[in-house]
Amino acid sequence: MSSPHTYTVGDRVIIDPAVARASTRGVTYRVTRLLPVNVVVEPVDGGRAVKVNPTYLRPAPKADTTTGSEWTMAHEAPLHPGTLVTVADAGWKQPPGELYVVLRDTGTGRVSLVPLGGNNGRYWRGVSRHLLTTVDPTRVRLDPEQAT
Repeated sequence: MSSPHTYTVGDRVIIDPAVARASTRGVTYRVTRLLPVNVVVEPVDGGRAVKVNPTYLRPAPKADTTTGSEWTMAHEAPLHPGTLVTVADAGWKQPPGELYVVLRDTGTGRVSLVPLGGNNGRYWRGVSRHLLTTVDPTRVRLDPEQAT
């Protein structure tokens, strides 16, 4: 089920820098169409339209607050290998609440994860940092195995 859009046709927006590709990072768009789930936006300076989920959009900064290509982005501290995390997003296909271990943080806003306990050598690469929630390891409780 889709949620109502918070943007209207004509609004100036940017794609959230945490999820934007290099080609779309820092570009100001204008909303041109509202679809049932997504929004179609076109660059203000001209260019190809982009269909994007409205949860990834942010209001564009005022024109007088930035000059040229200057803009700020908050950098997160890197996650150390072995950090326990959970993943939450509508697009994440694994069961919610599962614990994962960070294998590596690439420093580009993406990490590699493996489920706690392993998965026959399989792992997920390129998981976005904004989907992760760090878990305090002192809150993890280990129950003894139950005999059958």
